[in-house]
Amino acid sequence: MTAAKASPSPDGASVGDQVVTLRSEGKSFGSIARTVGVAKSLDAFGLFVETIAARPPRERERLCAEENKRLDVLQRRTAKLTDDAERTRKLASVEKLRQRLAATN
Repeated sequence: MTAAKASPSPDGASVGDQVVTLRSEGKSFGSIARTVGVAKSLDAFGLFVETIAARPPRERERLCAEENKRLDVLQRRTAKLTDDAERTRKLASVEKLRQRLAATN
């Protein structure tokens, strides 16, 4: 992932910067992965986390707060799933994403 982050796009922004911009525009990590050319949405999330970790504290806090709001929505939607196993698995995934995001602070 680090190599992708370091390679600039034609407009001079790093892939990580593109990921942060696209996410701030409300794009899903799946869509972002396709746009920036990484294999999976989790790879795009990894680039997002790496990139915001390098941002100044105020910006990092703002970006983390925005992402946590998105994760809150995902968690509420996931909690409504009727399949217990699927709900448990997906809620655990949301928690892992929160932990990765929290590690940037």
